[in-house]
Amino acid sequence: MSDTRNVFVLILSVMIVQIAGGLLSMLTPLGLEAMGSGPQTIGVIAGFNAAGYMIGAWSAPRMLGQFGNIRLFAAASAMNAVAVLALSLWHDAAFWALLRIVQGIAFAYMFTSIESWMGEAVPDKSRGNVMGIYHTGAKLSLMIGPFFVAGMSPLDGRAYAWAGLFLALALVPVCLTRQKEPAPPDRKSMPVAELFRIAPAAVIGVLLAGVINTGTLALLPVYFERFELAGGGTAAVAIAGAAAWLGGLILQWPAGVLSDRIERRLVIAGMCTMSGIASLLIAVFGVALGEIGVIAVLTLWGAGALSFYGLCVAHAIDRTPRGRVPQVMSGLLFVWAAGSIAGPLMSGFAMRVADRAGLFGLAGVLLLVLAVLMVIRVRQRAAPTEAQQEEWKPITPTSLAGVELDPRNPDVES
Repeated sequence: MSDTRNVFVLILSVMIVQIAGGLLSMLTPLGLEAMGSGPQTIGVIAGFNAAGYMIGAWSAPRMLGQFGNIRLFAAASAMNAVAVLALSLWHDAAFWALLRIVQGIAFAYMFTSIESWMGEAVPDKSRGNVMGIYHTGAKLSLMIGPFFVAGMSPLDGRAYAWAGLFLALALVPVCLTRQKEPAPPDRKSMPVAELFRIAPAAVIGVLLAGVINTGTLALLPVYFERFELAGGGTAAVAIAGAAAWLGGLILQWPAGVLSDRIERRLVIAGMCTMSGIASLLIAVFGVALGEIGVIAVLTLWGAGALSFYGLCVAHAIDRTPRGRVPQVMSGLLFVWAAGSIAGPLMSGFAMRVADRAGLFGLAGVLLLVLAVLMVIRVRQRAAPTEAQQEEWKPITPTSLAGVELDPRNPDVES
């Protein structure tokens, strides 16, 4: 607990940032739709945001070495707040696309600054527990964020002022902390081909996690805006987003613990099957289920779809030599980022072709395909021995600095 207290201000800052992130995940697609943009355009702009995030994750270590954690976090937070407030000044899709690239870069810099700092400050023996608190707090903030603007128009300037307010507020704990900044980071890359050779199931899993989750969440507000629940509009979207993240929050720990006892790939297959069936139920029977029914099924979707990324990473770590874990984790993040660029484009196209049924129809098919692939991989390659398998720790794709929150210490033999 004392180790958590040592980095409490860093966790608090991330939670404040993620409140703004949750707000933007709802406001941006709904704002674009209100401007007359179709699902495919909304997906393209979401892909631009993921590309910005990928650029930021790639360049962040160099930026950290030049400016340090506090100054990079402060500059990125200010840049992000300016970009968010600018969204309310000019309602043009092309302008918003540029701003979303800037926001993606800024968010990557902010998460990298915090996570590399935590990796230095938290002892190895406490790292798993601190990671659990960190990622749980981040998910809770993503759930809470949209409720600050529930009921507002997606182009209401006050909604973007709320997001800018939280991004500015996140500066306070970081800038006033007495924690010592870590030394500049050192990163070594791993070719994707080698990463695939080590753990092909993990590479496929994180790639499809980026495609499915980023694509579905990017268009989720467009799907649920038409609901009449809680008055409809942003209020209905806030409830839907909270339901999806709540499912992921509830299942991540039980699924992780179960994967420590049985083959991880089979647990992933089970989670994907559950989420895939839930997706197809929404796609095929959405109207018949009723609004409350859809929200309930969406929780099941989130329980599996928003939790299996961490199990894919754990599976890769099981098969990775200790000294190469950081490179594997950073490589998986970039694979996920590539999927996050493609996902919104595919989801936007699916909605254009099949309207709202296309969004969850595509997600359902991909999830079931991933489940089958995991079972095939189990038959082709045996599970690691109990000695090789490491204890699962919760992790979500945030930034390249996540490699510093290594679920096991590569410098210590067990």
